Amino acid sequence: IRQRNLELGVFPAAEALAPSLRVFFASRSGGVSDAPFDSLDLGLGTGDRPSRVRENRRRLIAALDLPARQLARAEQVHGARVAPARGGRIARGADGLFTGRPRLPLAVSTADCFPVILFAPAERALAALHAGRTGAAGGILDAGAGEIARRFGANLADTIALIGPGICERCYPVWEKTAREFPGAVRRRGGRPHLDLAGFIAGRLVSLGIRPRHILRSGLCTSCDPAMFFSHRRDGARTGRHWTIAWFEEP
Repeated sequence: IRQRNLELGVFPAAEALAPSLRVFFASRSGGVSDAPFDSLDLGLGTGDRPSRVRENRRRLIAALDLPARQLARAEQVHGARVAPARGGRIARGADGLFTGRPRLPLAVSTADCFPVILFAPAERALAALHAGRTGAAGGILDAGAGEIARRFGANLADTIALIGPGICERCYPVWEKTAREFPGAVRRRGGRPHLDLAGFIAGRLVSLGIRPRHILRSGLCTSCDPAMFFSHRRDGARTGRHWTIAWFEEP
């Protein structure tokens, strides 16, 4: 969808499953950053000018009509810790957030890793996870699902999972040692293992009790589409970051 000149992605099928849930993921268009961060770079510490990143963030938050000082984020250290969300704060040492508070937006920053949103509609419990290779193997999905189940009594069989854009298997060659950490999620191309990280994530969510029909994928690859997405694997360290933002409304 297009909002205030920003191209934002949504999950249309999620509306029928959870009408109160709101999830948007940003593309790279509509911002003020110059190449190679053109143009909606949302990541500080990438080499982009901080003033431009702040303006890009302001534009995204305004496009979603959110209170800027309420946005909650995790530090994202490629780990598996999940922390309670605090509006306007960064959870240090965490790669995921959870909340039972309506209209508290949770943001996940990515540039090939997968943003994963978990929402239990009946219990009104939300988690936003940064699921890269290390975090996925280390248990970030288990931690996120476990927190909403323990703290809010979420029934995982009725929980909805949304997997945003990230790197596809074709674009993701890995070393043999890494491949052994993901049994069943590796395909060989030209003799080299390639990791289907989105498939691994979906399979792990099913093993945790989430029904396959409640797992929705964007189907978009950050590496395949340079016009739409930043990609660390494709472009190296000097590239931007996307945000996926999720919250739920009052009933």
